[in-house]
Amino acid sequence: MGNINRNMKQVNPFTKGTVISKDGTTIGYQSIGKGPGVIVLHGVFSTSEDFTRFAEELSDLFAVHIIDRRGRGMSGPQGKEYSISKECEDVKAVQAATGATYVFGHSFGGFLALEAAIRDIYFDKMVLFEPGVSINHSITMDWIPEFEKALERNDYLGAFVSFSRPHVKALQKMPVWLVKILMRNMTRGELWKKRLSLLPTIVSEHKEEELLDSTYTNYKVIKAKVLLIAGEKSESWAHQTVKVLGQTIEKAQTITLQRLNHLAPDNQYSPIEVARCVKQYLLD
Repeated sequence: MGNINRNMKQVNPFTKGTVISKDGTTIGYQSIGKGPGVIVLHGVFSTSEDFTRFAEELSDLFAVHIIDRRGRGMSGPQGKEYSISKECEDVKAVQAATGATYVFGHSFGGFLALEAAIRDIYFDKMVLFEPGVSINHSITMDWIPEFEKALERNDYLGAFVSFSRPHVKALQKMPVWLVKILMRNMTRGELWKKRLSLLPTIVSEHKEEELLDSTYTNYKVIKAKVLLIAGEKSESWAHQTVKVLGQTIEKAQTITLQRLNHLAPDNQYSPIEVARCVKQYLLD
């Protein structure tokens, strides 16, 4: 029996679904569990596959629906007329199909959740892990010109380095040539193939954050209960954003999770710890 069990393939508990957004784009999502519905919105450089462990931890008490945001996974392309409004329409389509009234957003996904909440999309409770809301240009966009030039010359490692350096303190202290050497080992395997496929989506998403820089006062109208989470080891912009949004949104609470950083909800980091915090808040 021991040998048989070891050789048996583990059954994937997720089901896959698709909806058609307002502009005709197909939006895919993965679902797991039963109970009140929770929509999960990932950040840049991510797909629904990166939040499966997070979803599994919630699935004993909630029906969790992880969206593949447009431009990746099971979903269609961003499209030439990409905007945050288009992404909000995607969320609305998934909500209509699932009936979910809870939402979890990480980074850009948190920014998207906030924008959706002020655009006629009802949420009862929202949990946002370091939402990508730029306040007085707290989220740097200086890397974009060099990133776009690198993409034009098919220098994908150079583009990845241009994006990574401003977001990782240790890399900021190094010259570009040294960072390239250190990161060259990352340009292989399935993870690199995934990153390559997501490179074109990064600029357009950050330009939406830049376009709405310092418009956070718009979120005053949100009536949902909101939990804003920061990781203790995250960058200063994230702590600033959580603090300011906590003072702006009427029914907001803030919490800092010790030892965690910006990538905590991702499968490779601390998704279970984040999910337990989310579960406790949603059940309260």
